[in-house]
Amino acid sequence: MLMRSLSIRDSVRQLFRYFRGTVVRPSTTFEALASERSVRWAVMLTCLPVLQVWGNIALHAAFGLDWLGTRPMLSDPTFVAGFGHLRIGLANWVPVFAALMPLLVLLGLVIIPGVVQLMSKRWQGQGTFEQMFNAMAFAIIVPNMVIGATSEWLFSVPMDLIYGHPYWWNAAMQGEFGPVIGRMWNLYVFGIYIGFQYGWQIFLGSTAIRRIQKIPAWAAVLIMFVAFAVSMFVESVFVR
Repeated sequence: MLMRSLSIRDSVRQLFRYFRGTVVRPSTTFEALASERSVRWAVMLTCLPVLQVWGNIALHAAFGLDWLGTRPMLSDPTFVAGFGHLRIGLANWVPVFAALMPLLVLLGLVIIPGVVQLMSKRWQGQGTFEQMFNAMAFAIIVPNMVIGATSEWLFSVPMDLIYGHPYWWNAAMQGEFGPVIGRMWNLYVFGIYIGFQYGWQIFLGSTAIRRIQKIPAWAAVLIMFVAFAVSMFVESVFVR
């Protein structure tokens, strides 16, 4: 039992070493991930975005807030998959999305390295799918956690409670708290929350492709753009 406890503790520490390494020294970290004999680090990491979304939903519920802040703007029933062909009642949207969350994360983490592996063959790429799976998990999830999850936890429930508004995030974007806050918040959402996060993911993914596949930098960037776009398209089929 003690040995198992130590093994779990060591695994968690190593996971977070890789997490930190992705931020401060991505090239070296991706090479280390590529040398791993299993994809357990990627699998372990995929738990983080799922748990953070579930936790955020639970936090909203604990304070009597609605995690689906855009609910007043949606029709009832609204769609959850198939570009509108699969419709559910608004009352069921959050639990259905929570159930789909693990699938969506896994889809992204399978599609991106899959596209990368296929396209890299055009330039005689030397990496394997398993290597790309490990590296791409960190390239995609680390920015999502550092920027996306942090923003969602800091600017959702806390700001709702401070301002006494059921969904501060969307209201601020629409200028309900004045033009200054509206402009600043839209700049943050589109510039940092979306723009910088996606840009960082593409940069890290391109770095991982170049280091593992041993192909030209321009080809790595092109492949990452295509893989990222395909992943976003497929995920958009499933959720609004």
